[in-house]
This record gives sequence, C-alpha cells and structure tokens, in this order.
Amino acid sequence: MKKRKIYFVCPSVSVPFGGIKQIYKYVNILNNHGYNATVLLKKKRKRDNIWYRDTKISYHYELLKNIENSNNSKERKNSFYERLKLFYNNLFSHPIEKDALFVFPEIYGKSFHKTIPNHQYVILNQNCYYTFQGYGFDYNEKNPYLDKNCLGTIIASENAQKYFNVAFPTLGLYRVRLGIDTHIFSFENKKKKKIAFMPRKLAEDSLQVINILKARKKMDDWEFFPIDNMDEQEVAKHLKESVFFLSFNHREGFGLPPIEAMSCGCFVIGYSGQGGKEYFKEEFSCLVEQGNIIDFVEKIESHALEYYENPTLFSEKGKIASQFVMKNYSLENETQDWISAWEKIISQC
Repeated sequence: MKKRKIYFVCPSVSVPFGGIKQIYKYVNILNNHGYNATVLLKKKRKRDNIWYRDTKISYHYELLKNIENSNNSKERKNSFYERLKLFYNNLFSHPIEKDALFVFPEIYGKSFHKTIPNHQYVILNQNCYYTFQGYGFDYNEKNPYLDKNCLGTIIASENAQKYFNVAFPTLGLYRVRLGIDTHIFSFENKKKKKIAFMPRKLAEDSLQVINILKARKKMDDWEFFPIDNMDEQEVAKHLKESVFFLSFNHREGFGLPPIEAMSCGCFVIGYSGQGGKEYFKEEFSCLVEQGNIIDFVEKIESHALEYYENPTLFSEKGKIASQFVMKNYSLENETQDWISAWEKIISQC
C-alpha cells in the first residue's frame, strides 16, 4: 500500500511560504520513507524546480481548476479561450490513477471532495480556524470532514485537537508536531538591542505597537527590525541578533515564527494566536491578550528595562527557550509523527 500514489493538492505560488512550504516538506518525508507522494499543482511554471529541486511535482490543470471553483455555485461559461487554455495545460497534466489517494489543505472550503467522488483523501488542516472557510450559515453534514471517503484529518497543535474534538467529535485525528531546522535556527548568546517582528502578521496591530513605542521615546536606542521577504538563513541571522521577538499571531493553527525565534534565543512577547498556547511558557516568553495594544507596549518597555538591569537573565531565558524547542519541535520529532500518522492512515485502505 505504500506505493499507492499520494497527491498533495497545493496552490501554485511564485515562492513557497508558510503552509505551502510544509506541503513540500511532507512530500519529501514520505518519499524518503518509501511512499509514492507528489505535489499536485494546477499548471507548470518556470520556477517550480528552482525552489524544491528534489520534490516530486505533478500537474493537473482541469482538476485543480474544478477544486478552486468547487465552492462557486454559479455556472461558468466555457469560452473559446478557456477551452484553448485547458487543451494546452492538459498536455502537461498527469493521468490520475484509479486508486490514487489525495491530500487536501483545509483552505479549499466545503465542496472540494465532490471533485474526486471515487477517491479516498486526507485533509491536512494546518489552521483549524480556516475549517469553515467558504461556508455560509447553511451548514449541513455533507462536508468533506465527515464524508465516507475521508480517511482522517492531520493537525499541528493541541489547540487544533481541542477544536475538532468539539466541532467533529467522531473525526479521525492525527497530531503531527511541526519541526524546525535547529541547525539554521540555533541558539545565539551575543545579542544586539534589536527587536524583530513580522510585518505581514496583523499589520494593524504591529503598526500601533511600534509607533507608540517610538512616540514615547523610551526605547530610542533599540532597533525595530521587520522580517519580510527573506530566506530561512537571513531570517535566522536577524533572530540570532535580536533580544526580543514580537509575536502577532492571529488565530493560527500553530504559528512557526515564534518557535523559530525561541530556537535562536529570543525572548518572545505577544499573542499566542490560540495555537501557540502550547509553547508560550512564562519561563521564557510573555503572553499578551489578543488586541491589547497598550498592554503589549507596556510589557515590551518593562522587559527592555529588565534587560538594561540584567542582560544575563535574558541570555538564560533564551537558552531555556532554545532547549525547549529542540526537545519538542525538532525535525526528527516531526518526521516520526508524520510517518506514524501515515502508517495508521494507510492501514485503513
């Protein structure tokens, strides 16, 4: 059964990021352990093999188009241009095997499973708060999670497990811990007066927090550094230099950036985004209530003052944080969880 073809349906983007990077990683893990897995994209792009040369990639324009349109009830006109585009892209489409198994991200809404009525599938839910995306208030039980062809749902956090235990108590769940490369995101003791954050996460909150801090002029000797449009090596470099990392997690299934920062020895201040509750430990981080801008500002200033008085304390906290990440969120743990989950999934087939 390990040789059964597994298609990971994936959005096509110029540069893989976030959950899309995870899909590529998971395909590689399965193939490295004797499974037959591939990323399934809508159409061939020139840059596909630049980012992940070792990842198997297949294409199926018509199927992906149908999946993307599955939540749209309006009938679409098949113009001459669309037919021509379909004909061209089908030249690169991979024929789908009768016993193929599909893996769908949660982002495709409530009807994607209807595009493959004769195939079994797994849902890779990396953010439980997207589960009902595409729904109205007309919920019915004919949804992809409870369909007879669904072999289970893979999740990434304790919070997601609680979410599904409430929403769909009978659902088969497989918890897979996320892992980071601790050789890249490694502990660094030598820090600058630098505070890192990711501007694409809740920009309306980060703008308020940072501008209030600048307006108050109590931290003029600190650098506020936005981490954006960087590869992992660059991200790690700046995290290793930073004393603090500001977390603007917002309803996350897990939230990797704070974990990467902790691994580099940063003291993390900010929002857990729900999914991050399992790693926001008071020994080496500071939790802020979601949306409480003033408390966020005051806690940054308070810990910055603490740093002035005792920088060694934050070095010790950073070391504890890094050790916590290495113990719980290593690539080895992620691989072990992932393969264990798939052994159980395949045993149902």
